Amino acid sequence: MRRILFLLPAAVVAATIVQGLGVPVGAHHSEAPFYDSDKIVEIRGVVTSWVFRNPHPFLHVEVTDEKGAKNDWALEFVGPVRLIKVGWSAKTFVPGELVSAKGHPSRAEGTFGLSPLSVSRADGKVIPGSGRGGAFAPEAGQP
Repeated sequence: MRRILFLLPAAVVAATIVQGLGVPVGAHHSEAPFYDSDKIVEIRGVVTSWVFRNPHPFLHVEVTDEKGAKNDWALEFVGPVRLIKVGWSAKTFVPGELVSAKGHPSRAEGTFGLSPLSVSRADGKVIPGSGRGGAFAPEAGQP
């Protein structure tokens, strides 16, 4: 009987731990240290590469500034699993394609990073899911 009284609390503790392991973790790092959410910039350029992999896909876009200098902008998106759920794939962008993007610029001086709020094709159509949260829906009238 003493053995059962000893094992019962241990079994309850073990079951609680195992159950806690099955809870999905929703937390992730903030973009605040990397991107300035107080600023919004718009860019237009040519896709040079689309890297669709964990932990974050990156779209590289060559943008010519007002002085004629070409800069490689890196657009960082949410994880590919979330993007796959809204129809994205390794073929969402192709090199040579013209795109426009609006988003929060990198905080690091001299860099060209962007946390996109939206990305549009050459015809002006916003790509669903292109916002940093992966949930932009043009039909919902979101920015």
